[in-house]
Amino acid sequence: MLSPEPADLAPTVVLLIDPDPASARLLAATLARWGHRVSVGDLDGLARPDKRVGLVLVDPVDPRGRGWAGLRGLRARSRVPVLAMLGGDDSFDRVLALESGADAVIGKPVQLRELRVRMQGLLLRQAEQVDAGAGALSFGRWRLDPATRRLVGPGGFSTPLSPAEFRLLRAFLERPQSVLRRDELMDLARGAGIEVLERSVDLLISRLRGKLNDDARNPSFIRTVRGVGYLFDDSLR
Repeated sequence: MLSPEPADLAPTVVLLIDPDPASARLLAATLARWGHRVSVGDLDGLARPDKRVGLVLVDPVDPRGRGWAGLRGLRARSRVPVLAMLGGDDSFDRVLALESGADAVIGKPVQLRELRVRMQGLLLRQAEQVDAGAGALSFGRWRLDPATRRLVGPGGFSTPLSPAEFRLLRAFLERPQSVLRRDELMDLARGAGIEVLERSVDLLISRLRGKLNDDARNPSFIRTVRGVGYLFDDSLR
């Protein structure tokens, strides 16, 4: 691991869940040096995190699947930023972490300079969302509520979106009738600088289409532009 100077981040309470004791000790010491209060827990702690927690740093990989279930449960109850730590380079685990509720993914062993940047981005984004108090975004007979990250459809039916799904749909709504490349969408959905995985984009688009009841063969909203990316156009309805 690298040893950068303390990061210039607004202090917060970080819930740290890392099954590797040595890694957990180093991360806890680094976070404390950066001015954060650190609460070290285990995967069971995802079920009922302290309300003061401002960011969750977690390795969710567990033979019994508690990490993935815990992330999904946490996201259903809270909008606290979640940074998942994953070993290896398994794109399936990365997509699963994002779909389960993580806002971003970082590799293990954790590089501290990268950790500083990821945390800074998540905390700044969270602060901007709180300050903005953004109103709902409407398209067709649907509405995207930024305050709750829920997609509200005809008749009042609503469904929660994962952080990646939410940012992807918001990116489409902010850039209607514009072709967005896969690498652009990955940066928009997961945060600039995170590794681009084209398969991840396609999986996220597929899940988003499912929640919008959007048929890829006869789209109402999201159209595939072969070899390039995707285009959002609610006039396709």
